Amino acid sequence: MTASNGTPGMWDARLTETEVFVAAPKRFVREHLVMPDGYELDWYFVDTPPSALVVPVTGSGSLVMVRQYRHNLKRHVLEFPAGNAPQDEDLELAACRELSEETGYVLAPGARMRLLGAYYSLPSETNKYTHVFLARPVTADGPASGDTEIEKYFDMSVTTLPLSAALDAVGDAIAGTETITALMLARAALRDDPEVTVLHAAANGKTSLVRD
Repeated sequence: MTASNGTPGMWDARLTETEVFVAAPKRFVREHLVMPDGYELDWYFVDTPPSALVVPVTGSGSLVMVRQYRHNLKRHVLEFPAGNAPQDEDLELAACRELSEETGYVLAPGARMRLLGAYYSLPSETNKYTHVFLARPVTADGPASGDTEIEKYFDMSVTTLPLSAALDAVGDAIAGTETITALMLARAALRDDPEVTVLHAAANGKTSLVRD
């Protein structure tokens, strides 16, 4: 098979060497590839287990988000609770665990997670595959506990805000494409949900979501 420009495809490359620079918790890998035409290159990527991200929505329609410091960015950002799922962990259970650990919220009695989709987060750099869940409604069940020792340095805090405020924060406090993707998926799911009424606030022209 050849690429659209007539050159041999990378999918036919021969893997001659694999080097793992960092083994855990995320593998940083170098693969030495030989193209069908003989050209050789080193390909670097981050190899991660599947992850679960959850968009929590309270009974009144507010989103539950986590404000935390991201060292890569040297700034605080707003994100949804998320994390890697061990190989033997069900992804829906992983989403419930991340929700509880990072926010202190849990699903209300009788509620269930709803899978909104699964997507590669940054295909050029990593094979991270994120499963996005909608949790609605959720209720506060105590303080967030965190799930790793290092998270105590992230300056994590829980905040609730209406959908309109979250949309306004895109490009500012909400800066990650993974969070933005989940936000757009949740907005579409909530808009199509017959149990949700869309109210237009006369004061500022913004849209908020509340349960009937």
